[in-house]
Amino acid sequence: MASVLSNPDFTERFSNDLKQPGLRVPVTADLGLFSEAVKLGREIVWLHCYGERMTSPAAGRPKGPPRLETSDAPFIPKDGALPGSSDPLPDTIEYDASTRRLSIDIGYIDNVSAQMWNYEVSGKNVLRQWFSYRRRDRTRPLIGDKRPRHRLTASRQATGCRNTRPIC
Repeated sequence: MASVLSNPDFTERFSNDLKQPGLRVPVTADLGLFSEAVKLGREIVWLHCYGERMTSPAAGRPKGPPRLETSDAPFIPKDGALPGSSDPLPDTIEYDASTRRLSIDIGYIDNVSAQMWNYEVSGKNVLRQWFSYRRRDRTRPLIGDKRPRHRLTASRQATGCRNTRPIC
């Protein structure tokens, strides 16, 4: 089930059917395809449970948090390290796909794949979002004008209340 339900093609293909509550999972009669789906489902559960469930060293799912092979993992070269904490925080982040380098001001991380750089959750780029909270200029737009009108706003105005500070 994990292999089917976690697949974006499933939600796209059955989007109309998924509007009603209750999951309906299609099951194939093809034994080979079913076995492949079970194998993929075990890997998905293993990943989502940080290597605590569905472990099988023989299948490449050892106990413990999943890790990339050293040859595939990003790394910070000696000359790529950011200066110590006495220096100002970085303010820029850029990615160069041709060199697979993620640059953060004068520091950099090598062996960053395009998939890592482009990874999104709920439509937001994870690395850019993470960096936005760790950069020198962390100003954010004020949210006051974007906040929905509070139901008490009209009653405040009707009673002449001058306190415009939101209650919630």
